[in-house]
Amino acid sequence: MCGIFGYTGDSDASKVIHQGLKRLEYRGYDSWGISMIKGKKIKCVKDIGHIPEKIFLGKTDSSIGIGHTRWATHGGVTVTNAHPHYSTDMSFVIAQNGIVENYTKLRSMLEKKGYIFKTEVDTEVIVKLVEYELTKEKNLKRSLIKAFKKLEGRNTVILLDSKQNQILAIRNGSPLVMGINGKKIYLASDPLAFNQFTKDIVDINNGELVEIKEGKWSIYDISNEKKIERKVKREKFLNSDVDKGKYEHFMIKEIVEQQHTILTATQYTMDELKPLIERIKKSSTVYTIGAGTAGYSADQIAYYLRKISGIKAISIKAYEIESYIDILSKNDTVIAISQSGETADTLEAIEIFKSKGVYISSVINMPGSTLSRVSNSFFMSNAGSEICVASTKVFTSQISFGYLLSKALIGEYTDAKKELSYLSLQLDAFFNKKNLKNIEEISKLLKKKLHFFILGKGQNFHIAQEGALKIKEISYKHFEGFAAGELKHGVIALIEKGTPVISIISDDINWKDLISATYEVKARGAFTIGIGDKRFKKEECFDKYITVADSKQLKPISNVIPFQLISYYLAKELGNSIDKPRNLAKSVTVK
Repeated sequence: MCGIFGYTGDSDASKVIHQGLKRLEYRGYDSWGISMIKGKKIKCVKDIGHIPEKIFLGKTDSSIGIGHTRWATHGGVTVTNAHPHYSTDMSFVIAQNGIVENYTKLRSMLEKKGYIFKTEVDTEVIVKLVEYELTKEKNLKRSLIKAFKKLEGRNTVILLDSKQNQILAIRNGSPLVMGINGKKIYLASDPLAFNQFTKDIVDINNGELVEIKEGKWSIYDISNEKKIERKVKREKFLNSDVDKGKYEHFMIKEIVEQQHTILTATQYTMDELKPLIERIKKSSTVYTIGAGTAGYSADQIAYYLRKISGIKAISIKAYEIESYIDILSKNDTVIAISQSGETADTLEAIEIFKSKGVYISSVINMPGSTLSRVSNSFFMSNAGSEICVASTKVFTSQISFGYLLSKALIGEYTDAKKELSYLSLQLDAFFNKKNLKNIEEISKLLKKKLHFFILGKGQNFHIAQEGALKIKEISYKHFEGFAAGELKHGVIALIEKGTPVISIISDDINWKDLISATYEVKARGAFTIGIGDKRFKKEECFDKYITVADSKQLKPISNVIPFQLISYYLAKELGNSIDKPRNLAKSVTVK
């Protein structure tokens, strides 16, 4: 889950790479490094922590270099372990995104051959492997290919070579894309890193090497080293506005933007939805898959397909696909959910679905991603750039799309569009100072509490789970979301005086169960908070209450937003890093 950036052109490489890495920092911020060629030598600057707003690199006069921002997997967070890593003769450096799964075996083999390691990272194994291959094969490109083929796992490697003044990069699993602007050439883990410089991109597929030298680029198939012809394409990028504007953090900005993004996510016409609708109607089973927040989006979409459309829909956590292999058939359809379109667990699950002949459709927020390319069809969430690591607006965009699709399946497309427009207006009214102040004050009451529970049922069960995840991610507090029906089956044993319990209550068939459950925990001393419709505000079982936006059938969207806000205000009160929480990265491209 690291970020890679490379550049060659006629501009100051240090400034270009610095800008690119800042846009990739969501992929990891344990450490960072920049390497540039000056004359025939490579200069490296590294440090731990966030990338500073300004970096002093001295006078480099360099127009070629690479950079890396790290999310640590092998080895501690130290300057020594930060990428890029030098070869022994310091003629080249390598940075990597991925995990070398056979790292221990390879390192042992190389140590027996006399190679000395200075770091704890698996990337150094790649450096030494290339050096080893160079003793047999004097061609650096071929040596890199041979070394790369010995690696197990999903990896992308970028190499800066001072002898030939070139950049080489190989992809297998972890993302890599190239940007072109005349003789200015960019490589990055995410096109967002260079979309301020160019909109013209070249896809790099798994098993391919890209060579950049003297303002020209070439792509090779690493299986036979034959050159591949690849066209440049103009990509319709996300909104590249990465400025917080009037907001203190990206997270609160992105929460407020949801009143608009639920509409941009559902701007598809009936004709655009029709092929997927026809496929779903012919399918034996529809599977929805995802991981993390996207996993809860998948859960909610499967709920809509079952409850609204009467479709046999099963939600699977992408990392649990092995449990379902034997029941998959070519008559099934999968709807894959991912913010980045590069989630390793989801992509591996897709490979299994495809091997069984399953039709793949995906809902993503990143154009040009791997998931979009391996799917039979895909739909953009159109939420714009989401910079905060904790997803908010992409989550509601994805379940809004799922709602529209489910209603369209039963001929109620127009009704769904009206409901979404109505909710957008209601959310605009919801984000007022009074409501935000109420949520902020409730969040302050939770500051010193250690354990929290969220109860939901029916359409709100998965919202309880996502709400708990959101608060855990940013506040680092122990929150758990449960189905209200589980309360008597064990959860209630954890309730003691002062334990915060949040109940999600909507004006549906489950409201009496939620009121009853709340009274039960209150009788055992719980501090109770209600999140839901206005009509329940005066129920005596609630110590505090948050009234959500009126949303008719779109309660899950209205109900998840207070949890996003509690997460934000609680983290702010605790002094936590909000947009870049500890130990997390936005795009999980390793297993």
